[in-house]
Amino acid sequence: MGGALEFSSTFPRSRCMPQQAINTIRLVLVDDHEVVRIGLRTLLDRIGIIQVVGEAGTAAEAVAETIRLKPDVVLMDVRLPDGTGIDACRDIRTACPDTRVIFLTSFADDDAVLAAVFGGADGYLLKEIGGETMIQSIQSIARGQSILDPAVTQPLLA
Repeated sequence: MGGALEFSSTFPRSRCMPQQAINTIRLVLVDDHEVVRIGLRTLLDRIGIIQVVGEAGTAAEAVAETIRLKPDVVLMDVRLPDGTGIDACRDIRTACPDTRVIFLTSFADDDAVLAAVFGGADGYLLKEIGGETMIQSIQSIARGQSILDPAVTQPLLA
């Protein structure tokens, strides 16, 4: 997998699945920095397997866009200007439980990781991750697996 740990997940995938080919992963990007969203969109658009269907810069926008678009995956930062991505994750999981949520963040502290996992996140990746590993992680999570960046799991297990 190139650096990320995979764990099987028990989340069902039915109500929020799009009516298009299973090979295309529909994704919403959530980050308060526009330049980060542009960079991620550029990277993801190049491969053709992941379709960025929406973007958001706040927690409220993330929840609204997820409910409206029903993506397969939401790729979200932990800290947003109007709240936390963790609160948004809880709201997303309640409104659309089949949508998978991945945190892509620079925060590796144990409290943030545990809050994300208990908040319903399917993945937690650090922004230092390579592009190919991130793409593989998104694909794995879309298939129902869960992933934690090794840099955050090691301190939790020590």
